[in-house]
Amino acid sequence: MSDLSLPVEQMANEYDVVVVGSGYGGAIAASRFARAGKRVCLLERGTEYRPGEFPESSAKGLTEIQADMPDRRIGSRTALFDFRINSDISVLAGCGLGGTSLINANVAIAPDERVWDDPRWPEAIRADVDQGIAQGVRRAQEMLCPTPLPADQSPLKLQAMEKSAEHMGAKFARPPLTVNFEDRINHVGVEQPACNSCGNCVSGCNVGAKNTLTANYLPDARNHGAEIFTRTSVRRVERRGERWVVHFDLLEAGAQRFDASHLFVGADIVILAAGSLGSTEILLRSRDTGLSVSDRLGHGFTGNGDVLGFAYNADQPIEGVGVPSARDTGPGPCITSVIDLRETDDLNDGMIIEEGVIPRSLAPVLASSLIMASRAMGRDTDSGFKDYAAEKYRELQAIVPGGSTGSVGNTQTYLVMAHDDSAGQIVLEDDRARISWPDVGSQPIFDRIDGELLRATEALGGTYIKSPLWVERLGKSLVTVHPLGGCGMGESAESGVVDAQGQVFAGETGSELHDGLYVCDGAIIPRSLGVNPFLTIATLAERNVNLIARDRGWDFSYDLAPVEQATVKEKRVGVQFTEAMRGHFSTDADLDFEQAAAWGREHDSRLEFTVTVNSDDLYGMLGEPDHQASLYGSVSIPELSPEPLSVTNGVFQLLTVDPDEERTRRMTYRMPLRLADGRTYYLYGFKRIHDDPGFDLWADTTTLFVTVYEGDSEAGAVAGRAVLRIKKKDFAKQLSTFKITNAGGVIRRLKAMTAFGKFFAGALWDTYGIDTSQD
Repeated sequence: MSDLSLPVEQMANEYDVVVVGSGYGGAIAASRFARAGKRVCLLERGTEYRPGEFPESSAKGLTEIQADMPDRRIGSRTALFDFRINSDISVLAGCGLGGTSLINANVAIAPDERVWDDPRWPEAIRADVDQGIAQGVRRAQEMLCPTPLPADQSPLKLQAMEKSAEHMGAKFARPPLTVNFEDRINHVGVEQPACNSCGNCVSGCNVGAKNTLTANYLPDARNHGAEIFTRTSVRRVERRGERWVVHFDLLEAGAQRFDASHLFVGADIVILAAGSLGSTEILLRSRDTGLSVSDRLGHGFTGNGDVLGFAYNADQPIEGVGVPSARDTGPGPCITSVIDLRETDDLNDGMIIEEGVIPRSLAPVLASSLIMASRAMGRDTDSGFKDYAAEKYRELQAIVPGGSTGSVGNTQTYLVMAHDDSAGQIVLEDDRARISWPDVGSQPIFDRIDGELLRATEALGGTYIKSPLWVERLGKSLVTVHPLGGCGMGESAESGVVDAQGQVFAGETGSELHDGLYVCDGAIIPRSLGVNPFLTIATLAERNVNLIARDRGWDFSYDLAPVEQATVKEKRVGVQFTEAMRGHFSTDADLDFEQAAAWGREHDSRLEFTVTVNSDDLYGMLGEPDHQASLYGSVSIPELSPEPLSVTNGVFQLLTVDPDEERTRRMTYRMPLRLADGRTYYLYGFKRIHDDPGFDLWADTTTLFVTVYEGDSEAGAVAGRAVLRIKKKDFAKQLSTFKITNAGGVIRRLKAMTAFGKFFAGALWDTYGIDTSQD
């Protein structure tokens, strides 16, 4: 599969539609609007993963964890596993192109029909269940291709689950899974092998059999012209005249080192699809900077009644731990069966229990953790000396290096979805989304779940271990992998943040709407669903984007005619670094560079920039006479604007030969500059590398002479001049951002660094070295 995302330097200034987030809502919006022939830009906070790039070892898994805690953040902001830690309820979400589809458990179940009767849904939704909602389900299923585990496959964990269901007198089923069970080129041209049952679905599928959004909606969006950009974290949106401006940060190491990564892009329509926490956080920040929205923003959060539990050290093998993806057999997909307890008189008393697989990356720490948890809070469901001896023997097997899986291999993992009261609140503290929901874990439903999991464990003769956080001394804290709400639907701003199509209400009261601003993800769901929610999120997204298109007179086809598989382009070795330069600026066009800098110093008029230089082909850049790379970032010129100017599609040229001056080289910077209000400028800068009297190598390579023009080229009137320099502390940071990309190994990386160093040193030697041309 070829890359779906583009380098950020290729981003245009304006689009018809900007989609924020690449989960189910965002991917569907991008796909459908691109099919309508609209220019679509999708911004994703995380990175793009290919099969084979997900963590399987515990060491690699640790590098893919980020945690946002009340007092600090740890880990990379683009790490795959995104933990939001709160005292009442914490959240785990996926971060990457494809959102949580990368790490979910694949179960595509529709909620109990009674969920749609809840008056918290707008009347337009309740009246559209048989048509719009049903049609949305069909369209989502057509693209996601859910199917149950084939009848000829019956993993041990499935067999154990069926035994539990019989003991409980409960309904047992194999649910539809978004997993591919045959080798094929799928309906959007992506080659997919069959599932090999490794079980590592929730740490990322390295086989390529998992029907994540990178296997259907996102490549479909790209096939129809959508432009996808990763490592772009949207902060807020604002209305400027007739268009929306989306402000975002670049989550690249270099830009973050200099804390100057702010960019923006314009759009006629903005679709917020950054997840329950992400979309709510963006609107909360936007409200703080002037956007008028409903007071219901942040309210109505639900964890979907999520509970985790274990039947530890059961009397029969379960094999619920992932195996290397290279193996042919394993425990099966993460979830293969369910115990359905939703047929209750009161909808909110129902629940669904699913079995799961612990991914291989967690296996090394699993045995000791389960042993400690079983002794601290476990409830053994059978007794007797013989049983006790067998259990201790299996524990010993699990902790002996090289031994069998023992007690771990006999452990069933339970995942439960139910109905909480959907009364959590997302608030903005220290510029980060936090969840407040006192006593959420004390709701009666969680005691009922505890009882049902104990009954399921009894059938297996195991030790029941409830969630380690759900204890009195920790305030019965919860963890959810299915966060919903925060921008809930409503009839008006008094009852919701968005209307029945996901359009944002434009005030604290009434039904006035922001033209072109929508939320299209789990944030709009106003209550718990009691099942895995992604099919419902996809259903609402399909319904709403169809209505948005209809209202605007757009037309698109749902045709899934065979698509030629995209050619995988070989990734070439590249180079990237980030540079910050600072200096003084004057708007007096009659002044030369030094005069302009002197005036700027006297009047404290500054020009500063932080830009990233990137070449996707290092050897090509070094070999061509123009030595050209791309450039993007932001520029600050307070004399022209109090806001930073955004740079994309810039050009950098490294040490080109000056045709007019012997033994002179130039580094050239060309930057189209944009302001959020639509104004444009153009920055042209050069470093002159020439052997003047004295030692001037440092000054030459760190001094930039800048001219700023009005408009989008050097043909415009001169808006000012400046002289910029690299400070020593910034140079140290710049060196730390230098990296060779796509090398694939240490040897190739060292070879590329050597080639770059030889070129750079050779060019400087040609300029400052001994002239032997007369010998």
